[in-house]
Amino acid sequence: MTVDKLAERHGVSTRTIERDIAAMQTMGVPVWTRPGPGGGVGMVPGWTSPISGMTSAEIQALLMGEAGAAGLGLLAEFRAAQAKVSVTTESASAAAESVGEKFLIDTAQWFSAPESAAQLPRLSQALWAGRRMTISYRPYAREPLTRRLDPLGLVLKTNRWYLVAAHRGQPRTYRASRVERVTVHDDVARRPAGFSLPGYWASMRTEFDTALRTMSVLVSVPIDGAEDLQRAVPGPATEAAIAEGTGRAGRLHLSLPVESVEIAASQLVTVTGVEVHHPGQLRAMLRARGEDLALRHAD
Repeated sequence: MTVDKLAERHGVSTRTIERDIAAMQTMGVPVWTRPGPGGGVGMVPGWTSPISGMTSAEIQALLMGEAGAAGLGLLAEFRAAQAKVSVTTESASAAAESVGEKFLIDTAQWFSAPESAAQLPRLSQALWAGRRMTISYRPYAREPLTRRLDPLGLVLKTNRWYLVAAHRGQPRTYRASRVERVTVHDDVARRPAGFSLPGYWASMRTEFDTALRTMSVLVSVPIDGAEDLQRAVPGPATEAAIAEGTGRAGRLHLSLPVESVEIAASQLVTVTGVEVHHPGQLRAMLRARGEDLALRHAD
């Protein structure tokens, strides 16, 4: 068939058809073109795609990965898609088997069980369908509330799921395990102009970390103790403080954002070689803890 007839049949321009043909050839599809009278576009007879018969749910599960698919109740679809991909050719099957034996991604934290988010499949359903929804949500230490939302995305952070949704046009974050009921509506969800889920999540993480750490303390640690400090007080704010710190007499001096004096004392007491220079209240707390430990372990 000629490019002109293909363009007419599919309601597109000839330029679009030409781009599609070039893309298919790049992907390895055996499409040929013959110029001149009686020419046109053809495909090698009998050719079929090596990946066929994959459902929409299986494709979604495969793109999300095993951890994401499991959380959304699509683990069976993920396994089916994985099997269909691995049996396409001998080499692909061998590669899939090799990857499965040599690489494993475990998103769960040590010594903790994944949160139970009973409404996660319903949240996912509203998100995929692009429909508005009403949720019953129980915030921490507060009374339940009801929100009519435009779903924007679901985020798996380690082993916890979060819903990102717009309330009155403003993106907000909700912990999926605290959603108690979901009603999916027929009206189409509205997505804020220019919204990007990765961009929003990155900025939200930074804002959350900054909002928690409302005070700064002046500390110093041995030059090689920065990693120990990062372990005890994790987060981007600590990373930034370490990067901006100054080295003097074999020690790294920095201004460290913390949540409170009490929390800082419990964190810094685990850091080898740490010294607090300000405030005096935190110095006193660490000294008292050190004296108590020394007394209890004297003999």
